[in-house]
Amino acid sequence: MKYAFSFLAVIALILIAWLGSQIPGMQYFFGVAIPYLALLVFLGFFVYRVVHWAKSPVPFSIQTTCGQGKSLDFIKQNKLEAPDTTAEVVARMALEILTFRSLFRNTKADIYDGPKLTYESSKWLWLFALIFHYSFLVIVIRHLRLFLNPVPEWLAFLDWADSMFEIGTPALYLTDAGLLIGVLFLFSRRIASAKVRYISLVNDYFPLVLIFAIGVTGVLMRMFLRDGIDIVSIK
Repeated sequence: MKYAFSFLAVIALILIAWLGSQIPGMQYFFGVAIPYLALLVFLGFFVYRVVHWAKSPVPFSIQTTCGQGKSLDFIKQNKLEAPDTTAEVVARMALEILTFRSLFRNTKADIYDGPKLTYESSKWLWLFALIFHYSFLVIVIRHLRLFLNPVPEWLAFLDWADSMFEIGTPALYLTDAGLLIGVLFLFSRRIASAKVRYISLVNDYFPLVLIFAIGVTGVLMRMFLRDGIDIVSIK
């Protein structure tokens, strides 16, 4: 099974890091060297892919927008779906990047009794995708407190707002729960939907399983495994 291989790969990574860190003198290698090397590899290949994409030849300018484009004056233009000016393009990109607007399009096709073909939007996918991505973003920003001294006031406020309901001791962060719920939904969607499961590859499951493992270990360290974890030394 594709997702089983992803589970095994993540478990193997956890065991390698855990067993390797037990070797005297290897804590720095697994705790500092590998994370920085992973960051450099990620940024390097990210830049490479962007540059490679920018250099790809485009013989024809074929827009991939939908909706009515600008034509005759008496035909109403869909300015968000088929923008004509720079401001309209920026607005379309902002809505797509910040709110995943395309998930509201009627792109989900189902056949009901009749037979009857219907098209509908993916609002549940849109909701949990937003929860997942924005929770991930807030978690990354919130972890800046481990690198900054003194901690800026806006970062302290973000940390307080994330745990304002004070659930448990120490308080559970809302974004921690949001990240785990979101990734569970995205993973279960690939399992439950036959169409999505058919087109899913190992590299579709692996990031979800890896992010879930990172989230679970983070919650465990904060809520249950605090003994032996020196946050001040880590900072």
